[in-house]
Amino acid sequence: MEDLPEALLAEIVKRVIKRSDLNSLSLVSKRLFAIQAEQKGSIRVGCGLCLATEALVSLFSRFPNLWKVEIDYAGWTPSHGDQLDNHDLFVIISCCPSLTDLTLSFCSQIDDTGLGYLCYSEKLTSLRLNSVPEITSSGLLSVAVACKSLSSLHLSNCEKVGSTEWLEYLGLNGSLEELVLKNCSGISLYDLIMLGPGRMKLRKFEFRMGGLWDVHEGYGHMEIDG
Repeated sequence: MEDLPEALLAEIVKRVIKRSDLNSLSLVSKRLFAIQAEQKGSIRVGCGLCLATEALVSLFSRFPNLWKVEIDYAGWTPSHGDQLDNHDLFVIISCCPSLTDLTLSFCSQIDDTGLGYLCYSEKLTSLRLNSVPEITSSGLLSVAVACKSLSSLHLSNCEKVGSTEWLEYLGLNGSLEELVLKNCSGISLYDLIMLGPGRMKLRKFEFRMGGLWDVHEGYGHMEIDG
């Protein structure tokens, strides 16, 4: 095994799909362990995540090519321990220079300060915020300003998001192609006017608020009637 070319070992690892098999494979040799870590592009963590800084650095630094990170605290109770906070998110972002896709779900300890750290993720193209109750429009504006390549934004159950200055900035930037807004009571369908000419580049737009539902594929023709 140790005499095989690294390219061949990498190809073997790529062909193993089941997580249990990958874990077993990484125990065969140090080379396979390292190659498996290098090949890993996505990770999903939640209630069982150890929040000690050293543990976070150790976990996320093990996978140098992570481009997709999902943090999901669905089902969290105080018995699970503390949730990831702004500082913890900063540590994770610092360990993931290739991050392009980030999802935060039910993260009650993340607020605008945490979103502000996304300025260090210049490659970020996709952001999903699901039931992150403490974020506001200020945090989204900081993301819009810092993440010039952002092409996909999903907001769901983010009740404190209101002001649409961030929408205007995203429209001016012109990189946004997909916008999904679900049950964010501070945003109305009419606020989408703030995207200005940027709405012409939207390939997908989805808006849901209670009984109001609107979905468009290829939204360059968007019109909002008064």
